[in-house]
Amino acid sequence: MNPASIPTLLSGLMLAATGLAAQACGPYTAALYPYARFYYEDPKTGPAGIDKEMFEELSRRSGCELRTVVESRIRIWDQMRRGGVQMTLSALMSPERREIAEMVPYAQGRYQVLMRRELAARINSIAAFEADPRLKLLDVRGYAHGPTIDAWVARMRGQGRLVEAGDFKTAARMLKAGRADALLALPSGWGIAQSAFDDPDELVPVDVTPNERNAVALAMVHSMPEADRLRLRRALQSMLADGTVHEILKRHLGEKGAKAAAIE
Repeated sequence: MNPASIPTLLSGLMLAATGLAAQACGPYTAALYPYARFYYEDPKTGPAGIDKEMFEELSRRSGCELRTVVESRIRIWDQMRRGGVQMTLSALMSPERREIAEMVPYAQGRYQVLMRRELAARINSIAAFEADPRLKLLDVRGYAHGPTIDAWVARMRGQGRLVEAGDFKTAARMLKAGRADALLALPSGWGIAQSAFDDPDELVPVDVTPNERNAVALAMVHSMPEADRLRLRRALQSMLADGTVHEILKRHLGEKGAKAAAIE
């Protein structure tokens, strides 16, 4: 993009958002889920995280009233299907999710596989993991991971080799207890999993899809009025254009993490 055109683009987006803000929008239920730096309770300041800040800024720019709730990932998508929740953030795309909601990308992410160091030394791919029938994979119910890993999870489930937990912290404890041999995790969750082990260095990530990039999106149910979804899309576009999304990611993931999550 020509740098000279950026101010004009920002002005247009903000003007559009301002004009729409005069009209009623919402209230809508916006769901957060407790995972790594996306949403967490800070012992000093209370609720915090990437998704919390994103929803606050989306509400401010769009003029839409967003009422946040905290739920597990599987309950969020069940409630979106039923109409009890209208939107969520940090959503990886899947065909099933696209049937429920419009997906508006704003970042990217890639799941990797956490294993004990000695296992990672000999298992460096999905094919190698599948070839050993003794190995079990651990995941959190309701998560999506991108097409390659989602297909792998389905195969493991079909073979009776998938162990599922209700949340990520529980999954980390189950991995330590030996209930499974590997855990699917985003880089932002590695620290949580490693902290469950006496020796954090015992657990290492294995990148089984190095060439895959999966969009992270704002998900809005199709039943929301198109005019309101347009307001939120424009608000998100303005946040990307002026660097606000990057700044939010940087506050919680650091500069390196924010750059890795940037849409190419």
